[in-house]
Amino acid sequence: MAGKNSGQKKDIPAIEAVTPLDRYRLYIRFGSGSILELNMANRLHTNRYYDLGNEAVFRSAITDGIKISFDTGAGYQLEIFARETLDRAIRDPDGSMGILHIQPLAKARLRLEMKNGSVLILNMANWLKTIRYSSLKEPEALQSVTTDGENLFFGDALKIDKEELINLALTVPPAGKEAEAI
Repeated sequence: MAGKNSGQKKDIPAIEAVTPLDRYRLYIRFGSGSILELNMANRLHTNRYYDLGNEAVFRSAITDGIKISFDTGAGYQLEIFARETLDRAIRDPDGSMGILHIQPLAKARLRLEMKNGSVLILNMANWLKTIRYSSLKEPEALQSVTTDGENLFFGDALKIDKEELINLALTVPPAGKEAEAI
């Protein structure tokens, strides 16, 4: 009898890599192929992220694929989960939504600049093979993208809200025949 994992694809972590950058920014590469440059500078004054103001703590960032951990040196680790990183990028500290500008890029990618200085490169390439996003296969469809600061609009064909945007950035798209059914 075949083993339990036989025929299953290897698990891809939500977060593949994290690199601390200058000015309290984190470069985060997701398993979906999306990339986030998360600006944490605007959060250092909060109780939750205060410890990140210490350069050594900030630079201690590592990931286990599910979350980013920082060694505070005080006997505990500060943790930020994958979904939370995207929420922090899209939502300002005051709770308002803040997609400032969106730009279509080559290879079915979208560059979203946030009001708080974060930047998300959303990889849509494999999602275009699914029924939900098939209307975006034509290059001009992706080029038509606009935003109202909270949602993405592709003409009258498709609207993507914050939750769907986060799921697209975090989830590894289906491949092959599985994608046709979605």
